[in-house]
Amino acid sequence: MILLYKNDKIQPSFKPDATRYTDEELEKMVSAAPTNQSQPDTAFRSMMQAFRRNNMLSTKTKDMAKKEGALALFSMNARGKDGTLFVSSGGSYKATDPEGLLDIMLTAEDYLSLCRLAKAGIPVKLELDVKTQFYTEDLKGYNVLAEIKGTDPNLKEEVVMLGGHLDSWHSATGATDNAAGSAVMMEAVRILKTLGVKPRRTIRIALWSGEEQGLFGSRNYVKNHLTDADTKKSNKEGDKVSAYFNVDNGTGKVRGIYLQGNEACRPIFTKWFEPFHDLGAKTVTIRNTGGTDHLSFVGVGIPGFQFIQDEIEYNTRTHHTNMDSYDHLQPDDLKQAATIIASFVYNAAMRDEKLPRKK
Repeated sequence: MILLYKNDKIQPSFKPDATRYTDEELEKMVSAAPTNQSQPDTAFRSMMQAFRRNNMLSTKTKDMAKKEGALALFSMNARGKDGTLFVSSGGSYKATDPEGLLDIMLTAEDYLSLCRLAKAGIPVKLELDVKTQFYTEDLKGYNVLAEIKGTDPNLKEEVVMLGGHLDSWHSATGATDNAAGSAVMMEAVRILKTLGVKPRRTIRIALWSGEEQGLFGSRNYVKNHLTDADTKKSNKEGDKVSAYFNVDNGTGKVRGIYLQGNEACRPIFTKWFEPFHDLGAKTVTIRNTGGTDHLSFVGVGIPGFQFIQDEIEYNTRTHHTNMDSYDHLQPDDLKQAATIIASFVYNAAMRDEKLPRKK
């Protein structure tokens, strides 16, 4: 028995797949008013609410299908046309939970063809050959960390961190989400090493695991090393972290940075961006953004920041899709990002004071 969702027809889009921020869009970010600082932007909240609703509906549908004796579930994403597969749902991550119903994601064209045939009463016969394996021998996640040691006797115990996540969804190789971010951060460190700089503070790069499962890698690092168990705020080690900088929004060039409500950092970052205006990077916005590893640091009071990047095809083609491959990377954009981030990290490591925390 195969259960098919009822869904609408493909809606045509007359917008380009790949876009960059316009000057007007960036200016709106600069002039944005402070919002509820404990919450990410409205757009992100709406996205997460929709994600949770869809997951709840998917779970209930699968439970119903299993009770009816279904062998598998075919599903589609409304954006999954022209051969692009958006695969953002899945089963539980707990090793002790039962296996979920086999869920096969189809492109919109294939999915809707099956729907039309079924609706017309035409018998449909499908042959499935799906092989999966669950690995439960080792349920730990593993982060990768490296350092350039600080040289100032009074500041070398303090740390400036940068990072991105290594894990990705299964339908492609995770090039824009987030091999690109990891490569940019490694390149930023390589630039600093090649220049032979002697940072006053220690510079620490982290490549996280388990981000796609709920920021597991960064959250557990912050919990295990930087958090006071009683107050849930940064402990002595956490207080030594000046800032954490993150990249996780695709292959686009850096256009600015989200302050996460930390207004005190605006004049600092504005100054640091001045040498890069000709590279298109100068926007500093009070806005929050969410969904990635800087939130693990922000949650305990450590300044954490995500850079603003041009979207390119991130939400239209590559984010959690079968198109997220090496061929969709923009090398010049990634070089621009690495250069700017290397400068930010170096500046943070060299200033007399740590970056200010939010009041």
